[in-house]
Amino acid sequence: MQGTRVGAAGGRVTTASAGGGVGAEGLAPAPGLAAVIFDFSRGKQALLTIAQPALGVVLALGGLPPARVVAIGLPAACAASFSLYALNDLLDRKADEASLAAGKSDVPEHDVDTTFVRHPLARGLLSLRMSVVWVVGLAALGALGTALLSPLALGFFVAAGATQVVYCALRSVTPWKTVLSGVMVGCGGLAGWAAVAPLRTSALSLFAVLALWEIGGRNIVNDLSDIGSDAPVGIRTVATVRGAAAAARAAAAVSAACLAATLLLPMPAVSVALALALGLWALGLPAVRLVRRPTPAQAASFFNHGSLYPDLLLAALLLGLAVTV
Repeated sequence: MQGTRVGAAGGRVTTASAGGGVGAEGLAPAPGLAAVIFDFSRGKQALLTIAQPALGVVLALGGLPPARVVAIGLPAACAASFSLYALNDLLDRKADEASLAAGKSDVPEHDVDTTFVRHPLARGLLSLRMSVVWVVGLAALGALGTALLSPLALGFFVAAGATQVVYCALRSVTPWKTVLSGVMVGCGGLAGWAAVAPLRTSALSLFAVLALWEIGGRNIVNDLSDIGSDAPVGIRTVATVRGAAAAARAAAAVSAACLAATLLLPMPAVSVALALALGLWALGLPAVRLVRRPTPAQAASFFNHGSLYPDLLLAALLLGLAVTV
């Protein structure tokens, strides 16, 4: 696997193998500021994450939201998503520095989390001051937008941010922090719901689907893909504590529970059927492959497929609503 490693001066990026060796032939310009900030917020993943509150909105209304909600909610969701991912890298900067030094790949191959360079703050490509300003500024925009729609939605956004802080603080304490990751993502879905309608019992099914998806389809498998660099620096995950095979089985079991919980979502029957079919592609088949071959590469493949499930779920919901009108 090839990656990019920043030189001591921070001005050039050289090609490095997954084993850490640096080749003299792979010099390339360092990514620009826009690229660095985009990856600081894990831009591709952050954009995919907008589907989570959007699911809450469409499920709560049983259809598309009015223009005012879109005009306020879409920028707010973007700002909130980008700020929360950047907050993770901001809080984990020291741990990321250690993991990179322990061999964490600079630009993982086909990784939906990274477009240009992994952990730019930990590499010194972004100043701490600019990082803080970026996180606080986006969080303020996200908070303003959610507050304009609903104070309860703002509460869920604040809860997601607080959960992120606690999650990062537990990085070397317990692998059970994966549950907090699920709670944080579930709060995102509830924020979307609360922005347009009072919470109902059926909102709990959305929380369950998103929380289980995050734990099984992203968090555990992403940690398994990084087991080689997390273990030497004392980061406690299901993979580093219980081993790769146990992590693979856990991810598969929780992903199966996520698909089962999909049956409880207040969607048209055609949407449920399509969501389950897409879920088998995004979660089911990758889980089977990972259990059979619990390797970091297979876990990364699972993570990339699994990351798409809320967006596929939203597409299934919209299609079902369209054909049942």
